[in-house]
Amino acid sequence: MLKIRQEKVIMKTVKELLSDKENVSLFCGASNALIAKLAENAGFDGVWLSSFEMHAWNRFPDASILNVADYSDAVNKIADRVNIPILVDADEGGPSAINTIRMAREYSKAGAWGMCVEDNPSPKRCSFYGMKKELEKSSITVGKIRAALEKNNKDNFAVIARTEALIQGLGLDVAIDRAKAYTEAGCDGFLIHNKNKTPDEVFRFAERYHNEGIETPLVIVPTTYNQITVDQMQNAGISVAIYANYSVRATVGVVEKMFKNIISSETLSAGNDFVVPMAKIFDLIAVDEMKENQEKYGS
Repeated sequence: MLKIRQEKVIMKTVKELLSDKENVSLFCGASNALIAKLAENAGFDGVWLSSFEMHAWNRFPDASILNVADYSDAVNKIADRVNIPILVDADEGGPSAINTIRMAREYSKAGAWGMCVEDNPSPKRCSFYGMKKELEKSSITVGKIRAALEKNNKDNFAVIARTEALIQGLGLDVAIDRAKAYTEAGCDGFLIHNKNKTPDEVFRFAERYHNEGIETPLVIVPTTYNQITVDQMQNAGISVAIYANYSVRATVGVVEKMFKNIISSETLSAGNDFVVPMAKIFDLIAVDEMKENQEKYGS
């Protein structure tokens, strides 16, 4: 059974990071506490509990196969071990707003400080699979946004709304219309998703977004246009960037090569160049803290 976590002090909430007008806040994709701790140590401002990564680590396609309990369990374990806020990738928020309510309640109770709801129709399919789909009706996504805002279990729980309008090639006008509808519904941040190789379309959208007088903080996920710099983001009026899926992709690249080296050489030492000392792992998992607690409280 999922325990209800007592609140602990974190560096900043998702809402506070969104509202920071002086800095672009960076979130790192992570789906377990060890990767989240590495992100915290590196200086990331928050954790993006990525649907893509959650499914990939379990060798599933990103297609709503995992459920609310799976995500809540991951949130609970990560929140217990890091001091940066967790933003949950809630995909389309489930088939209806009733499902979104449960997500908001469970994720906020487990220790998350926000969730992101997108206008992909249910059942969700990853944006990068090349499957052409119509956007969900704006009114349905608006209902899910409002449900998440009103029915979560935590003060200052952030709800970010995401549109797939540019992903589906529907153009800036449709993306702006979606932005207006979702921000008017009260979302705390607006995520414009894009899979072009350059940030040009995102920059054009950001300019129109701000010229329309929309004040809700703007969020991006620059997976495919990853040459964009923080300075460029700041100049474009972007508040948060989510660096998604790099941890799982890096792990696959390194571990696959290491395993092949070990098998081809028929000796475990062929993997030595790929691994860190055991002491590094002991530090990351707080073995010294465990020893102190054992000495203080007994075995």
